[in-house]
Amino acid sequence: LREPAEAVNLNLETEFDLVIISLDLLDHDGLRLCSQLRSFEKTRQLPLLIVVDPEDSARLMRALDMGVNDYLHRPVDRMELRARVNTQIKRKRYTDRLRTNVARSMEMAVTDPLTGLYNRRHMDNQLQIQLVNSDTRGSPLSILTLDVDFFKPINDTHGHEVGDRVLKELARRLKEQVRTIDLCCRIGGEEFLIVLPGTELQVGFTVAERLRRIIAAVPFDVGASSGPLAITVSIGVAGYESSADTPQVLLKRADDALYKAKRSGRNRVVSDAA
Repeated sequence: LREPAEAVNLNLETEFDLVIISLDLLDHDGLRLCSQLRSFEKTRQLPLLIVVDPEDSARLMRALDMGVNDYLHRPVDRMELRARVNTQIKRKRYTDRLRTNVARSMEMAVTDPLTGLYNRRHMDNQLQIQLVNSDTRGSPLSILTLDVDFFKPINDTHGHEVGDRVLKELARRLKEQVRTIDLCCRIGGEEFLIVLPGTELQVGFTVAERLRRIIAAVPFDVGASSGPLAITVSIGVAGYESSADTPQVLLKRADDALYKAKRSGRNRVVSDAA
């Protein structure tokens, strides 16, 4: 490629392992191209190898300062070029694997492996943060605790594999219905929790009722021998009231509302204020 803008755009659109840049481009500044590639998030870690004249030490130093990975002096020896290219590509692929493994480990630390929702540990941390935000900014906050009705008979009758599919399908439906700013978690067994930032208690109740209806409306086709299963949930709703609310206090109020929903016949929503 002879046009720097074309090179930048191509690197933003396509995954490359290495870019080789001549600092002696006609009518263009090779250092500027290096700087542009380093300025974008997608190409910030992309290995750059420059070709430079032996006497051009000033521009070589500037290139190294801005993060160029390696260089070759003119005239270019083919064997040396091949060796340096291979080295940079190997380093990049090794670094990519490390970065992917770290990201995967971080995701596993906060994610429930069965449903893909956030886990209890992540929920505990984030709920504390949301309570601080509500306390300092005066913004509303609601939480929903949700429990699958008669889940034990599902496992006993159809087996744990079907029970796991029910939980996964429930998680999928929940994720489809909540906002991106909402926190949807599986906190244990068949119990789930949804944190709704910026949401008044009455609105939280409306959200919970909508979720309850959506879950009950369509049977779960999860491979049970008897066909799709009619699944319902009970939901307890609680809202932030004052700076005295801790995660434990708020969760206790939501759990109390959930237990009231269970005692009242299941497949219903009960608010802490009811």
